[in-house]
Amino acid sequence: MSAVTRFQVAASSSAIALAIALILVVLPARAADLTRAPPAPAPYNWTGAYVGVNFGGAFNREAATTPFGSGSTDPSGVLGGAQIGYNYQFSSWLLGIEAEFDGTVAQGTTNFIGPSTAGPGTGTALAVFGDHNWYTTLSGRLGYVMGPVLVFAKGGGAWMNADYKLDVTNSGVTATSSITNTRSGWNAGVGLEYLLFQRWSAKLEYDYLNFGTSTLSFVDVSIPASFKTQVNEFKIGLNYHLGY
Repeated sequence: MSAVTRFQVAASSSAIALAIALILVVLPARAADLTRAPPAPAPYNWTGAYVGVNFGGAFNREAATTPFGSGSTDPSGVLGGAQIGYNYQFSSWLLGIEAEFDGTVAQGTTNFIGPSTAGPGTGTALAVFGDHNWYTTLSGRLGYVMGPVLVFAKGGGAWMNADYKLDVTNSGVTATSSITNTRSGWNAGVGLEYLLFQRWSAKLEYDYLNFGTSTLSFVDVSIPASFKTQVNEFKIGLNYHLGY
């Protein structure tokens, strides 16, 4: 065997030995990597500011009391608006504050026929209209976090704006009087929110708003009327989390 051949055999043997050594070192390490548990996903954190939009419906109870009697206008209709708030999460609990504004087309009416002692004349007809314009709330929130899921309750102050109108018809002649009224009250609600992506969440929410009773004097027709108003809001919404 020539010297060159002997050198080639020795080199081949060395290469084979090196490859075997590398296999013996790498394979156990790779097997350990495969059996090692994958890293835990980052925990969900709801802390931070957010802004969003919502859409839904208002289904209300509004009792109207006049010298002609009592009835219900019950304005109902769609609503939509926006919200802004801030969450602070500690462990699995969440505290927050939220301001919300919703415009609405909720409308309702009720009708009366008054006796001679209760109105401008015998057989006087009275139509009462309630046309709600907007609702706004400022609420504290308390929630419980389960990963991407947040269940919450909220409550605080509420405000509303509405147009009220009385049509009084007597002997075929109709007189009209209108008042725009802004009122304050309180709200309470519950909801469910889910993180869709890193910064986006969707929510389902129910809110109850109570504005008590407001008595208005319709001077153009010389008739007072009182309105006891309760608002029921059912909404879906989408939030964008600024600090996530």
